[in-house]
Amino acid sequence: MPQPITSSIRCSREAMDAALHRRINPDMHVRHLQVYGREASLYYAEGLCSIDFLQHYVLAPLTALRDAPLPGDVADGLKKTVCNADMLAANTMEEAVSQVLTGRAVVFVDGMDSAQGFDVRMFVRRGIAPPMTEQVVLGPHEGFNESLRDCITLIRRILPTPDLIGEMQTVGLQYPRGLCVMYLKGVADQSSLQRVKERLAGVRTDHVLSVGALQQLLEDRPYALLPQCILTERPDRAASMLLEGQIVLLLDGSSQALVLPASIWHLLHTPDDASARFQYGTFMRLIRLLGLLCALLLPGLFVAFVTFHPEALPVTLLTSILESQASVPFSIPVEAIAMLVMFNLIGEAATRVPSVVGSTLGTVSGLILGQAAVEAHLVHPLLLIVVAVASLGSYAVPDYSLGIALRIGQLLMVLAGCVFGVYGMVLFLAAGTVRLCSLTSLGSPYAAPLSPPRAHNPDGLVRGPVWLQRWRTWLAAADDRLRIGGPMRRWDRRER
Repeated sequence: MPQPITSSIRCSREAMDAALHRRINPDMHVRHLQVYGREASLYYAEGLCSIDFLQHYVLAPLTALRDAPLPGDVADGLKKTVCNADMLAANTMEEAVSQVLTGRAVVFVDGMDSAQGFDVRMFVRRGIAPPMTEQVVLGPHEGFNESLRDCITLIRRILPTPDLIGEMQTVGLQYPRGLCVMYLKGVADQSSLQRVKERLAGVRTDHVLSVGALQQLLEDRPYALLPQCILTERPDRAASMLLEGQIVLLLDGSSQALVLPASIWHLLHTPDDASARFQYGTFMRLIRLLGLLCALLLPGLFVAFVTFHPEALPVTLLTSILESQASVPFSIPVEAIAMLVMFNLIGEAATRVPSVVGSTLGTVSGLILGQAAVEAHLVHPLLLIVVAVASLGSYAVPDYSLGIALRIGQLLMVLAGCVFGVYGMVLFLAAGTVRLCSLTSLGSPYAAPLSPPRAHNPDGLVRGPVWLQRWRTWLAAADDRLRIGGPMRRWDRRER
């Protein structure tokens, strides 16, 4: 049960000292002083508040009240005296401790059955920098940082409207963290918004370490291979999704925003597509789709054709493969799996080493190991080319989580091709497609607008011109899906 604050300053001091573990916590400080002729104590956490603000805007005014006459309402008197800092009352010890741990200075006065917290917060944080995982070609070079207030400000600069709502709450039972639920009022679907709030209220965990952990707690199908939410570091991308009726979650201490609901098409799009002319955007999306298909199917098809369907290959190619295979001690399936594992190992190693040598390590390792394996007659040369092309295709996928899911699916397709040939791959691909169409994200169909069909802009696989995109996505509120009525290019004669 919450412990109420009593009017005894001695009891309040004992409770706060015990709750903050002041005997062993050197950064939890208390200042004892006299206010209105009564004993008072001010608690604050070093590093979470600005010492200059605390000294000039809280301690100095409170010290001046040492011999002041007692007002009728002590809290009101404090509010009028310390007018340069926002004041928030705390009626329980839990609220007072929470305020101290979030950077406020909390004052207890003898005879007052509540505490008053003054906002003097100051956090050490990273400045606004370019996004690290989403490379920017066209668009602003600003990325989210770990400060929740900075992240909210970046989005509000892009969408300066009072309809942009940011509801503040906490997630985590024993060690809560700040969370902001952002959406556009009248644009976001109310049923989706209500579902998000219900799921957040139903999260029963001590602490949420990261936005990735929050994603796992909120997604519809936790055992599905494909990601059902979007993680982005770019404020412009988060703002564009707010305009489409989606909901953005910002977690304090995380440099990524969680966007939901989402579809498979959102994972294949990039903000650069919208900034480029529609011909360029369409071309880049087709290249990404080609890379995805190569990464998923090419190694499995090579293994299936060589092992089960050699008659489908040209005679010259088949002869070259068999002649080279005669000097290799391993079978094609074993070689394919070993090479895929090796390339995944190189990619992971290049990600974990310092960025200065990361790209060099990946390139040099691939070249040296591949060439050495071919010269040692351990790997078929054509297989090395196939695996390299498939790895390039997986790196063309813009979403990091989808790229990992694609690599897992790549290995499963190779296993299907090893056991059942092309027929097994077709069956596995059909089952995966059915599974994809059955997925939902926050209750919305994952494969929409294709399955089930939904009215949408010409902005799916093929990106249509901007002036033809007059509709929001199917994820927006039903009565606000028309973005703008009439032509966008009113000066164009063809649209008059």
